[in-house]
Amino acid sequence: MRRLLLKNVLALSTLQAANMLLPLVTLPYLLRVLGPDHFGAYVFAQALVTYLVLLVDYGFNLSATGHIARAQNDLNAISKIFWTTQIAKAVIALAALVFLIIGIIWIPKFIEIRPILLATFPIVIGAILFPQWLFQGLERMSIVTISMLSARFLLVPLTFFLVRSPEDTWIAALINSMTMVSAGLIAVFLLAKNRLVVFVLPSRGEVIEAYRDGWHVFISTAAVSLYTTANSIILGFLVGNVAVGYFGAADKIRNAAEGAFGPLANAVYPRVSALFHENIDQAYALVRKVLLIQSGAMLVVSLVLFACADWIVRLAMGPQYEAAVVVLRWMAFIPFLVSLSNVFGIQLMLPLGMKKKFSEILVVSGVFNLITLIPLALAYGAQGAAMSVLATELLVTIYMAIHLINQKIPVLTPRTSIDP
Repeated sequence: MRRLLLKNVLALSTLQAANMLLPLVTLPYLLRVLGPDHFGAYVFAQALVTYLVLLVDYGFNLSATGHIARAQNDLNAISKIFWTTQIAKAVIALAALVFLIIGIIWIPKFIEIRPILLATFPIVIGAILFPQWLFQGLERMSIVTISMLSARFLLVPLTFFLVRSPEDTWIAALINSMTMVSAGLIAVFLLAKNRLVVFVLPSRGEVIEAYRDGWHVFISTAAVSLYTTANSIILGFLVGNVAVGYFGAADKIRNAAEGAFGPLANAVYPRVSALFHENIDQAYALVRKVLLIQSGAMLVVSLVLFACADWIVRLAMGPQYEAAVVVLRWMAFIPFLVSLSNVFGIQLMLPLGMKKKFSEILVVSGVFNLITLIPLALAYGAQGAAMSVLATELLVTIYMAIHLINQKIPVLTPRTSIDP
């Protein structure tokens, strides 16, 4: 089991390294060619379509992953979960397309960037085609790595050849979208080649049950979006594309840094989910180890981001983005806070069946962000949005820690005779 976990961590680490390095190659180019205004429109469109992807993913990326992890040796059960989830996602995707069409016809802000929005929408199709949740549950993350790396290496270089001016923003958006679609097609090919599933037609009741099962996780991810994805959209409506450009540029740097712990977190989740059903002491031991490694590493990353913000912005973005320095400094300690809340929420609360409390914490935090974001964004623009996100991430982390302590869940201390 340990070998399999290490193999998955290695596969995801390779993918994450590429996901961090390739944007570091193309992002500075896009920032300079598009400028803050058009880059802001690019980020706004991505944020909006990310909401549609969130709808399509529903709560399946965690709920279905857990079911797959517990049915790893049952091909029929795996196949039923797969097809039920895919059909449920496809239904939501149709609704998302209708929403986008209505938006680009009636909403002025959407009409203004219509070509960019349409070029970004294929990400939704890629979200259906690319069943990362299945490979994650089966602990076959090497397939995820092969699919994503192949797509990125094939398409990302096109940015340098086809994106030459701010008017090419829609082309940049399309290249990014088709990377996800291509990765999905490669994943489907590998899925069929390895015969990981067979066709099983689920009933309507099973699809409805999948929606019920993923509801709390969906509410949680939707709540998280209120203090992540929503910021760019609200900034776009309240302040304009330039502020979104500053905020989005700093946020992408922060995300790249934060992504360093993604492979460990994603690889550990299915293993922890299985261990909590097999050996709870081993599960707690693994979670404690992940918490110490992950939070320690991300504290160092956060300190580097804060200390080197000026140098990072100057090197990665250019003089047009000088206003993003203070934004990045406000965001610097978010990776450390997220590394803590990821363990508290994803690796502990969900596997232990605390879905309702998990959702409650994130909904409260999301509402808190909206309440603080609007006045801060109006007063301080991109900097105000960064302040709001930092305060919200701190609230999430403290709220989860207090709940786990109240429930006497052993996190940093060895487990005694206490049962959660």
